[in-house]
Amino acid sequence: MARPHICFVQAQMLPWQPGVYGGARADVQSKILSRDDADGSATLVVRYPRGWSRSTPEHLLAHEEFLVLDGAIEINGRRYDTHSYGFLPAGFPRERAESTGGAVLLTMFYSEPRAATGPTSFDEKLLVEYVNPLEMEWDPGLVDPQLSRGVAIKPLRTDPYTQEVSFLYCSPPHRVPPGMAKPQWTHPMVEELYVLDGEYVWGDLGRMKRGGYAWWREDVYHGPSGTDTGYNLFVRTVGGPLVNHFAKEKKPFTWNPAHRPALPDELKPYGQPLPATPNY
Repeated sequence: MARPHICFVQAQMLPWQPGVYGGARADVQSKILSRDDADGSATLVVRYPRGWSRSTPEHLLAHEEFLVLDGAIEINGRRYDTHSYGFLPAGFPRERAESTGGAVLLTMFYSEPRAATGPTSFDEKLLVEYVNPLEMEWDPGLVDPQLSRGVAIKPLRTDPYTQEVSFLYCSPPHRVPPGMAKPQWTHPMVEELYVLDGEYVWGDLGRMKRGGYAWWREDVYHGPSGTDTGYNLFVRTVGGPLVNHFAKEKKPFTWNPAHRPALPDELKPYGQPLPATPNY
């Protein structure tokens, strides 16, 4: 079954499970955010314990895309600190890997992640071995001009075959829809979202906080939206480049919408709002 529409669930509410599905990493913990039972693809939060290591060369039979949420991990001697990014194609050789102090990664597998050893090859056009967003400038020129001013993007990857994109997307605080009203919008492709920092307010869904996750299916309308805190999001498209379709009717927006996320039955037990914490 294809992945159902998820908008949104807080990763903090999901339970940790031993290992990663497919059996490649039995010595870690993971939270499955969404999974496609048909093609084996999935998005997870993966926690590597302090002192985790792989000293034997191996490769995965699946593309692995990741962004470090916390801590640091080394792959082939390259260190990935918090918010570092990589896309390692199926077959990419991992001569060694380790996490001395532990790490938590947002990880996307494009099919079931099974490990293999021996001779290997991979599609070099797909490889994005390392990106450090902390060394990049925000680019407002990459944002859809139909969206509100003040937002900006840090591009991480564009697939050379499908034009799917992965990027960071930020907004300053107090970004208010004009006149406190704005159209809902949708896309002809899937948009995947993970809140790295800040809060994203959906007029029809509630307040999506740090750790919030969405698998926004095609042609499903949501919004309007805004942010009083600002936010930093990881965004990925699946099924093509990012295209926004806006409804003609404007709908009223509030800073205090009811919490009513759109979730499949298996995630409804974990659909609670994240409790507020003071900044003092």
